[in-house]
Amino acid sequence: MGNNKKDQAKHVAAKEVNNVATQKHRTEREEKQKSQGDKVVKWIFAVLVVLAVIYMIWSMFIV
Repeated sequence: MGNNKKDQAKHVAAKEVNNVATQKHRTEREEKQKSQGDKVVKWIFAVLVVLAVIYMIWSMFIV
């Protein structure tokens, strides 16, 4: 790094750009994980409801 202001300004700008890029990547990853987590929860509840219905039908025919 040089001592002149031009070199220091370039360094600060690059650091800020990298910081913004990292924050953007982090927020995108969090949104993606949230949407995938919502899908997984919906699938789990759907499977549990289907199993409950199958158990109800099975118990009606057994008893």
